[in-house]
Amino acid sequence: MATKLPPLGPWIRRLPRNPAFWYVAALAAMWPVLRLLPPERVHALRTWASTDLGNLRLWPDGHPIESLTVSVFVPQDTIWVWPVFALSLFAVVGALGARRAVASVALVHVAATALTEGLVRWRIEHGSLPAEAAHAMDTGPSYVVVTALTLAATRARPAWSRAVWLLMLAVAAPALLAGLPDGETAAVGHLASLLAGLALAAAHRFGLPPLRRRPHAAPLREPGSTDPDPRPERVPSR
Repeated sequence: MATKLPPLGPWIRRLPRNPAFWYVAALAAMWPVLRLLPPERVHALRTWASTDLGNLRLWPDGHPIESLTVSVFVPQDTIWVWPVFALSLFAVVGALGARRAVASVALVHVAATALTEGLVRWRIEHGSLPAEAAHAMDTGPSYVVVTALTLAATRARPAWSRAVWLLMLAVAAPALLAGLPDGETAAVGHLASLLAGLALAAAHRFGLPPLRRRPHAAPLREPGSTDPDPRPERVPSR
């Protein structure tokens, strides 16, 4: 007997309310945009969106919020692959909810950028990098995608789908971590994103703050008042 598939209408109507849909769509749209724009325009866009030390300076010398926001939509290479990997955000939204998913990947993106650019600054001050490294181009969705793939590989529902995301993470990992033995800043950021994704997955699994919802407190009663609809008290579960 053939299994009746659920209707696609409700699922399609819910898509515009899912932030993963808009992020994947934006990355997919960026592919032809970066291909069609003149090279000098592409270079100008990437230079402005770069999360380097120059752009991360406070206003008016830099534009930190703008670069941190726009950079996650502007890949530097293998542009076509990022929308595919970013599909993992659908699984993250399904596991954590839309707000928590967006907050989680955004927090890791900012933290990993701060870590890597702090490392660049430290190496410049200690002479292991030239001063020009403060303006090295750094754009792309990799910190967001690595975090999303890690969360999807550990918390996606149904459980069997985690194998798909784990396989995609395993395929991407060698390229993302290639420069780690040499202390390449991007590879350090990718490793930090992966570890942060594991930490967030553990927090979600064990209900640690801030992912655990607080139970609603019972309303206070005035002394001597009676409950118009008395019910037996529920013994707290252990």
